[in-house]
Amino acid sequence: MTATPRTNYDRVAIILHWLMAILLIGMLLLGEDMMEVKKEIAEDQGAGAFSLVNLHINIGIAILILSVIRIAWRLANPPPALPDTVKPWEKKLATIIYGLFYVLMIGLPITGWLGLPSFLARHPQVVGLNLFGLMDYPLAPVIPIKIIILHKLGSNVALALLGLHVIAALKHQFVDDTKIFSRMMPR
Repeated sequence: MTATPRTNYDRVAIILHWLMAILLIGMLLLGEDMMEVKKEIAEDQGAGAFSLVNLHINIGIAILILSVIRIAWRLANPPPALPDTVKPWEKKLATIIYGLFYVLMIGLPITGWLGLPSFLARHPQVVGLNLFGLMDYPLAPVIPIKIIILHKLGSNVALALLGLHVIAALKHQFVDDTKIFSRMMPR
């Protein structure tokens, strides 16, 4: 007797997907606010700016931790195959986009952490940043390149990938009528 292949993601994968989606979208929106934060810090209007910086860093750490969990879960519990109605080039593109998402979900928090010493050197009034209120952040080594440029570039790439992901899901759901949303919806 042959087992019927799964067509939907399991509950853990669904929870991780939507939790990560909320955090990533929130982080991308918060990242835009970080541009204003730099102005506030430069003008020494500290408290609100400090809170946003600390929130940004803590969400980044949560994303990193959840990404590692998500990758481990995905390796132990492979996702269901895409429907046969999805064209081969779309499957290949989806694989590339998923891979880039995982690189960014790990890379963005790391580049943020690596950029923190240079940020603090430019804004010494931002002191007392802490990890979920439990301890001070372990500082990264000071590196002689502007790593924050990679962080900003990665954020822009993540925003573009998010847009592609949503557009593809909507296309498959409403144009191709594959009911692809049901694969990732909580049951």
